[in-house]
Amino acid sequence: MQSHSDTISTLCIVALTVVFSLGAISNTHAGDPTHGWLKGTYQRGYESRFERSVPANDGAVALWAAVKWSLFQEMSTGAVASKDGWLFTAEEFSEPGETRDLREELARVGKILAKYGISLVPVIVPDKARMHEHHLARGRSEKFASRYDRALSSIKAAGLVGVDLRDALSFPDSFKRTDTHWSPEGARRAALEIAAVVSIYDFPHTNVTTVETGSVLFEGDLIAFVPTGQFRARVGPPREYIKTFETSVTPAGDLFQEVTIPVALVGTSFSAKQEFHFEGFLKQALQADVLNASSVGQGPFVPMDTFLDEISKLSSLPSVVVWEIPERFLSSQR
Repeated sequence: MQSHSDTISTLCIVALTVVFSLGAISNTHAGDPTHGWLKGTYQRGYESRFERSVPANDGAVALWAAVKWSLFQEMSTGAVASKDGWLFTAEEFSEPGETRDLREELARVGKILAKYGISLVPVIVPDKARMHEHHLARGRSEKFASRYDRALSSIKAAGLVGVDLRDALSFPDSFKRTDTHWSPEGARRAALEIAAVVSIYDFPHTNVTTVETGSVLFEGDLIAFVPTGQFRARVGPPREYIKTFETSVTPAGDLFQEVTIPVALVGTSFSAKQEFHFEGFLKQALQADVLNASSVGQGPFVPMDTFLDEISKLSSLPSVVVWEIPERFLSSQR
């Protein structure tokens, strides 16, 4: 019965597509068709007319997205579709619009933190397209090949100890298939790698426990670029689930002792979004409490600016600041 229903629904999609396509084709003025196809003007004209032919409502938008996805694996501008249903942000295929010189920023931030006796540990999160290059339908520009190594060199040149996460994230599910970010397991392994470096510094420890609590349906942030809506179950992209976790921290010392949080985490949505549980995994790996000063949608530099502006207001200072910086925010030229 379900198969019969799916067949009818699919035929309806096809029928509606044909109706809109006929209007688009009949009104596509490309001059000589052969010339138009060779130059790509006919296809662009067809798509433009099709989009204008589709009524402007959510159902029609979902229909057009379903057609583009099912026939061409095509997404809206801002994301890139690849093999096996894997989606990637287009930001990993181009230079960042606005960025800062990493070496200069590391020197500036490190100098300010040093005045407070705080050590800085920069962490560069490699691109999803780097770690899952085998899923890409097309390769990236060669200029991105050495960007990660260049970032590590900048960290070393600033006299800092950095963390190379490439080995830790070299496994099949290190990133979510329909999302820009790492999976909880990727976050957990990254936290272990970071903790191995941060442990060289002296800071108080406490008891931290993390437990898995189940799994829930997960809507990756890249699904917004292929809004197939009610047609998704039939045409994709396939849905995925994400495991959930809870972390509990047992405060060190007695009730009357001042609470000290020895590690601060400053970064982007990789650190701020709760569904990936990176903060909890970092606490678990360090066996220490962590102050999370990360934020979503501001890149890696603005949250650090904010943290430095407010550091004097903290009741107690951390011993270490972990600065999480996604590779895609860095220029490949410096």
